[in-house]
Amino acid sequence: MTNQEKIRTLKSIKDYTKALFIVDMNNGFVNFGNMANPEYNKLVPEQLKLINKFRTEEQLVAFVLEAHQKGAVEFNSYPEHCIAGTDEALLIPELINEQTKKDTRTYTKNSTCGMHNPKLIRDLKQAENLKEVVIGGVCGDICVLDLARPMAKYFDELNKIVKMFAVKSAIDTFDAPNHKKEEWLDMSYKFMETAGIEVVENFEELESRERKLHL
Repeated sequence: MTNQEKIRTLKSIKDYTKALFIVDMNNGFVNFGNMANPEYNKLVPEQLKLINKFRTEEQLVAFVLEAHQKGAVEFNSYPEHCIAGTDEALLIPELINEQTKKDTRTYTKNSTCGMHNPKLIRDLKQAENLKEVVIGGVCGDICVLDLARPMAKYFDELNKIVKMFAVKSAIDTFDAPNHKKEEWLDMSYKFMETAGIEVVENFEELESRERKLHL
């Protein structure tokens, strides 16, 4: 076991009361490749605010990243992107150093839904003291939504109360023909809210809500 692996495994998942999930800030979605949208770089300052908050509180920071198999079935619906072992599958430079810090976990996926990762499901089941989850990342109407709603429903299945937040200033999606960004984000937030996820505008509103709820 390397020193970095030892650092990551020092703390049991049971020790955390809060978890931050940053979704799909891969190079292949942000900086280069068939699916890249450089506009997503604008999310980084707000995401770093969230990460630094969770670092200060010694809570869990989790990255959910696409790492597709070659010839993935998903490529029938989307252009080829983020193949495991390529630079596209790596976290963007502004965040990659965070991946090896303590209180950090990384989960990979071969689809839009991070909740299919068995290690993520195992960790959520074992996180007996978890009270709060915060989510940011891209794309808000695809991979973020496909993590947030199934996670909320998994907590329901466990009969466990976990307060979930989606932070708008740390989430974005793309504009394309027949895909108006604001329209799809608005629908996504409504779908999240119907699953019991609270949508907040930014870091400051998140902290205000936490204080009010004594989280």
